[in-house]
Amino acid sequence: MRIVLSIFVLAGIGVGCGDAAQTPTNATVNAADLYMTRCAGCHGSDGNLQLSGAKALSASQMKKEEITAQIKMGKGSMPPFEGRLSDKEIQALADYVISFRAK
Repeated sequence: MRIVLSIFVLAGIGVGCGDAAQTPTNATVNAADLYMTRCAGCHGSDGNLQLSGAKALSASQMKKEEITAQIKMGKGSMPPFEGRLSDKEIQALADYVISFRAK
């Protein structure tokens, strides 16, 4: 574990020494990865697992604003993610959730 941590620290030092113009200031959000780590435990990888009272995301008719608000504030056993995720991450998750809807 210490070796892995040391590698990350050393890698961070190397990145930190570069020209500021080369350092990305607004990293791209990978909504699929974020969903898998934060949401799939209850909603499932396809949005239809429905554990702990989670709803089937493919059947949702909520508007993006409603989904965003629910991600921020939580509902039932779903925890609030405001303050845990950035606004950009929350918006990306809302878009990803919408992508589960049946076409």
